[in-house]
Amino acid sequence: MTSIAAKLARFPRNTQRLLRGRLGADAAWIAVPFAAQQAIRLATNIALARMLAPEMFGVMVIVNTLRTGLELMSDIGIGQSVVRSDNAGDREFLDTAWTLQLLRGALLALACMIGAAPIAASMGNQDMTPILFVASSVFVLTGLQGPGLFLNQRAVKLRQRATYDIGCTIFQCAITIVLAAIMPSVWALVWGLVISSVFSTLMSYAFRPLMLPRLAWHPDHVREIFHFGKWLFASTAIYFAAISTDKIYFSAKLPLVLVGIYSIARTFSDLLGQLAQRAASFLVFPKMAMLKEQLKEQRNELADRLRGARITALALLALGMSIAIAGSDAFFLLCYDARYHAAAFMLPFLLLGTWFGVLATFAEATLMGCDRPATAAAGNAAKFATLAVGLPLAMAGGNLFVALLVLAAAEIARWLLLCGFLQREGLASVGIEAMLTLGMLILAVALKLVAGATGIVPDLAELWQLGSSVHG
Repeated sequence: MTSIAAKLARFPRNTQRLLRGRLGADAAWIAVPFAAQQAIRLATNIALARMLAPEMFGVMVIVNTLRTGLELMSDIGIGQSVVRSDNAGDREFLDTAWTLQLLRGALLALACMIGAAPIAASMGNQDMTPILFVASSVFVLTGLQGPGLFLNQRAVKLRQRATYDIGCTIFQCAITIVLAAIMPSVWALVWGLVISSVFSTLMSYAFRPLMLPRLAWHPDHVREIFHFGKWLFASTAIYFAAISTDKIYFSAKLPLVLVGIYSIARTFSDLLGQLAQRAASFLVFPKMAMLKEQLKEQRNELADRLRGARITALALLALGMSIAIAGSDAFFLLCYDARYHAAAFMLPFLLLGTWFGVLATFAEATLMGCDRPATAAAGNAAKFATLAVGLPLAMAGGNLFVALLVLAAAEIARWLLLCGFLQREGLASVGIEAMLTLGMLILAVALKLVAGATGIVPDLAELWQLGSSVHG
């Protein structure tokens, strides 16, 4: 306990060092553009919610879940291989990686087109057939994206990546709103996805140095990519099952309107998780990959520095999470009409699960940089097992509220397993992260009680009333 208290006592000094150092600058180039993206998406989401019915968002939950599932179930770690490989500067290696990426995209598109009608029939909604058919083109478009995206990630060129992401976000949101004004149906969302994918693919070739890839197949490079990617393949397949079980299960068990409302709440709860995923992918993973040789020679010194930076970053995130949990319901009541108010009840409980997901994401990226990809599969397996057992039990009584608690429990299971691996590597402490979590929860409850008593946000009784359609 004394050791934990001493580490926490160094928090102010570590925070100052983090914010003023190179790592702080890199973190700013991740966080600020991400915040700008989410602000744009938030405005777009609010506008679309006024233009389109909730069930249209429910349809897109199904489309995006299937699309994400096919992508993750076939992920062989092409991008990660470019980031970590010593051959990343070899033109033959990059051309081989791009060829594999394009081949994968074409096969996924073909599978989606063939399966469109059977999937629609299994859901009892034949209108899904043309939607899935059109959405399948996105696989080919992403397969055509240039390798500059991965080289940019490898070199930690965050400014260029921020420009790319913000530009693509602005285009996607603008084109979707225009399409919704022209045709206020689910097709506005579908065509918005396809057209914005064309734009993002074209923009992927704007990175310097400009390189137009060619079809190539070099067996040595193929073997290298598949050797590293075999564990990622298993991990991402389990990851898809873990992140999509709730959406698939709820789509089958709940009215489409409630699925649409849940998707809106889930979109906002995932924001911090996406920021963590972005920081993990573009900062933690590439830096750990660069430092893995030094870790063998100067393990104790580097491990201490990494632990300090990790604790400081998580403490700052915990502060933001406390505020979000306490005030997120007021945001929904202010920005959305009564059709979506049940999401105000769902969001705080989803955010609780997101917090543990953030802890797990940083642990996973650190272990990946240490060439421990198998641990990611283990963590996601623990999450999926919890959902597979817990969700049917929760929904057997028709109580979506209990199901929301199961989602948080699944993230806790994933975090505990990954943090245990990381603690054995000397790069994290379960005790410190547990104390951060406790402090975050105490602060969130205190803020909620004070703000609720003053009428700034709904109090606990009003919050419970908002969830009448959720907890029955």
